[in-house]
Amino acid sequence: MKMVILPFNVKVPVLACGADLKGAFALAKGNNAYLVDGFGDLSDPDNLEKYEKAVKLTCRKLKIIPKTIVCDMHPGYFSTRFAENWTLAPGPWTLSKVQHHHAHVAAAIIDNSIKGDVIGVAFDGTGYGLDGNIWGGEFFIGSLKGFKRAGHLEYVAMPGGEAAIREPWRMAASFLHSAGVDDIARSLYGNKTKPIKLLIDKAFNSPLTSSAGRLFDAAASIILRKEKAIFEAELPIAIEKIAEESCGDHYKCATTPQLVRAVARDSLKGVERSIISAKFHNSVARLILNTARKIRRSTKIKKVILAGGVFQNRFLTERATGLLEKAGFEVFIHTDISTNDSGIPIGQIALCGTLDPGSWPLHA
Repeated sequence: MKMVILPFNVKVPVLACGADLKGAFALAKGNNAYLVDGFGDLSDPDNLEKYEKAVKLTCRKLKIIPKTIVCDMHPGYFSTRFAENWTLAPGPWTLSKVQHHHAHVAAAIIDNSIKGDVIGVAFDGTGYGLDGNIWGGEFFIGSLKGFKRAGHLEYVAMPGGEAAIREPWRMAASFLHSAGVDDIARSLYGNKTKPIKLLIDKAFNSPLTSSAGRLFDAAASIILRKEKAIFEAELPIAIEKIAEESCGDHYKCATTPQLVRAVARDSLKGVERSIISAKFHNSVARLILNTARKIRRSTKIKKVILAGGVFQNRFLTERATGLLEKAGFEVFIHTDISTNDSGIPIGQIALCGTLDPGSWPLHA
């Protein structure tokens, strides 16, 4: 259990149920939050049972009776169902739902005690978006009073739905299809790209996603010439490790499908994997910089938050931070609260609508 001192008071005790892939929850009373994580993927029945028991045990141990229950907006999350079922029991409960990536940025604001508006860059694998699509490559402006989506990575299809996470080659084929180069996809993966193209063109079981995690999956599948992943972010972790530190080059691409196309062309040419990986990382860092510059021109906001599981990638985080700071931005990353989904409950508490404005120094 980790105690987090909140820079505000909550009006009533709060239970924040977190997300699913990295099960975690938090209880808040006054200006203290107690974060409990480490439950793993809640789609595993054993993990979910441990999570549910831990929530109830921690409530008793801390003598906190939550009056507001807050969860993710994703209707299929087990943590969301747990929250909904909790509020079906007798009692004066209030249920609040917070968008996944808003919570990521809010957690970083708490972690860094940031005052005023920020540009929040939330890069991760999956989050239910306000438009019903799968978000994960988002740019927000705002504060704990609320966020507005100011930009996002291009939407591409996830052919086969979650199968595209287990088989990252599907995402590579999807990005290449969006770039208009199905021939390159066939060169890499053979004729099995034909049914993938059909799924995308018919919009069958192919939800749209802006996820940076899926972008990294696609590039990593091409660079490593691997089609399947055993665990989450397996291939992106591998290309981070091989990225050539001394390489400062990047691909000159306007869109993420164009970026994946450039990666594929270099791979087919036989360019060293370490160089392709570095150029890919550098390109994503520049994409972040260019988008932040556009937002700054219209908003004058100079504070940038990098949040979400993708920023566990040290190479990307360092490159993006260096470019942003050189361009005059003040950059914040997670230091005490996890940047991945384990930190989501703290962001949920901050956005669940129970804050006492009289104790809210972040907007003084």
